[in-house]
Amino acid sequence: MKKLIFILLASFFLVQVADAQLFKWGLKGGLGFSSIQITDITNIDDGSDVYDLITGDGVMGYHLGVQTRIKIAMLYVQPEIYWNAGGGTVQQVVDGGATELLNIKFNRIDIPVMAGVKLGPVRLNVGPMASMVVGEDSDLSLLHPDLELYKKSLTWAWQGGIGVDLWKLSLDVRYEGPLSDLSSVIPDDLVEYTYDPRPKQWLFSVGFWFK
Repeated sequence: MKKLIFILLASFFLVQVADAQLFKWGLKGGLGFSSIQITDITNIDDGSDVYDLITGDGVMGYHLGVQTRIKIAMLYVQPEIYWNAGGGTVQQVVDGGATELLNIKFNRIDIPVMAGVKLGPVRLNVGPMASMVVGEDSDLSLLHPDLELYKKSLTWAWQGGIGVDLWKLSLDVRYEGPLSDLSSVIPDDLVEYTYDPRPKQWLFSVGFWFK
C-alpha cells in the first residue's frame, strides 16, 4: 500500500506541473553502472565455515522513464520518474582462499528532483532522489535467510552531473551516491557485524522532449 501511495503521489505531482508555464516533458533512458559498497566484514562464523564479505565488482543495468523540466531564465528544476534495474556483487572469501561472487539485483522506481543552471546548451545539476524498491534478487539470502539489502523499501540518495541539450535531445552523465543508512538490515544473530551496504552508480542517459 505504501508503494502504491508513493507512486500515485509522484504521478499526481508530474501531472499538476504539466500546466505550468515554461514547462516541458519527455522520455529518457540509458545505461547505469552500479556497485554495492560495503565495509568489509571479516571472520563470520556460520558454524561450518569462516569467511569474509568484501565489495565486489560493478554491474551494468538500465533505466527508462519520464523527465519534466520547469525553466526560468538560466535556472531550472527537473523532476523525473523512471524504472531502474541495477545491482552489484559482493565477494565471499572463505578461510583457506576459496572465493565466491554473490550477485545482487534490484528493481527500483527512482524519483530524482534536480535543480540546475543552463549555460547555453550545457547544464549543471544536482538534487535529491527518492527510491522505491519493488524487487530484489540477492545471493546474500544463501548465507542467511534474513540477510537482505532492501528491508527499507524507501531509500534516499543524491545525484549530480552535467548535461547537454541538442535540439529536442538531452544527453546526461550523472553520479549517484547514497544518503540512507541501511545498517538496520542486520539480522539479530549477526548484530555484532557492521553491515551497511550502499549502492552507487554512474548513469548515462539520452532523453527526447515532446514539448
